[in-house]
Amino acid sequence: MKFIYFSFFIIFDLALSFIHNAVLKISILDDTINISMAMRNDSTSSNPNLDRQTLAQSLIEENWEEMFVAEPTIVNCISNLMISAAKKDFRLKSSSLNYVYQYIRYPDSFRHTITQIYSEMYSVFLGAHTNMDRIQLSMKQIPQYFKTMLKLLKSASPSLILRMVPISLDNIEKVANDSAALTNIMIKKYENLTLLLQETIEVMRSSYGVNSTSLTNINILVNMTIEVSKLQQLWSQIARYSNRIIIRVETIRETAFYELIDTIKNVTSINSELDAADREFFVLKMRDTMIEIEQDAYLLYITTQTYNDVSATYVTSQLQNASRFLLLQTDTEQQTAMAQLNQNMLFVLAEISQMVSERKQQCQQRNQEIQEEYKQFIQQMMFEELTAGIGK
Repeated sequence: MKFIYFSFFIIFDLALSFIHNAVLKISILDDTINISMAMRNDSTSSNPNLDRQTLAQSLIEENWEEMFVAEPTIVNCISNLMISAAKKDFRLKSSSLNYVYQYIRYPDSFRHTITQIYSEMYSVFLGAHTNMDRIQLSMKQIPQYFKTMLKLLKSASPSLILRMVPISLDNIEKVANDSAALTNIMIKKYENLTLLLQETIEVMRSSYGVNSTSLTNINILVNMTIEVSKLQQLWSQIARYSNRIIIRVETIRETAFYELIDTIKNVTSINSELDAADREFFVLKMRDTMIEIEQDAYLLYITTQTYNDVSATYVTSQLQNASRFLLLQTDTEQQTAMAQLNQNMLFVLAEISQMVSERKQQCQQRNQEIQEEYKQFIQQMMFEELTAGIGK
């Protein structure tokens, strides 16, 4: 028995270490990306003919599928815990006599604690769905802002360019800032949920002896904590891409628009007009960064769309119905429910895998389309400039 008890705590400590490492990945994610982006910039500058599609493909996260199956997995876990809580209730008690509960509100009842986790999880998931929807709608606006900018740069008067282009840039920056703010809110909510799960795990392992039921429940809670860390990582990546858009908007201002302002001031000072060659020059100067912003925006759009599709199809109704498992009374009902949950989960994982694969293809295709649209726009500008020159 001592060997089993000792082995359990070795396994448990390893599991907690895994959780810690998973959460730690989130905090170091930005540093890793900064290094990779620096390498990417060096590579691009040294090889200007590098295929942009190769760079665009790097925008698609390799761990998309893991993050999108996290929510359905958590719902499956809480449903199993509900069934376990229906079987037997007990008091949670810390090994420390003077322990003060920080997050658990109902330590006198395992059943009530699981209900608390369920309630807080439901609130977090509902907020995540709402905020993902807001980010999705916002990112959809960015291509339209750029279309307006291109039309202005192509044919608008200098005074209109000076007045309207900054508005488009400000709007894009605001969209990205708002998205980053929403991600910070959600990351904090997931952190609080993680702390509740971790405290429950710590208290449960000292609440009653080592047996198959306690090991199963603790293992489920550990798995839930790991999956929550994946959702935190998803929101961290959304924040990172939002911040990249903000930085790139500023790049457009510093590398092209301020110079455009000076050019407009010079031509207007001599009562001249902004000619077609100047317009084409500044579009070309902004083009690469505009493409990168549109690709980042589309990645965020398709990410949030996929998240919401998964949530609507595999999470919302299942989470709403999870509380009914507390009402199951007989062993037969409970075992049947558990078997059905596990079987359904296999189908869910397969369907999400297929969805993610299709969305990755959509993202790659859209990246190509964005590049082609800018190419055609510039070719049209050149053609019109040439035609105008022949007419003279």
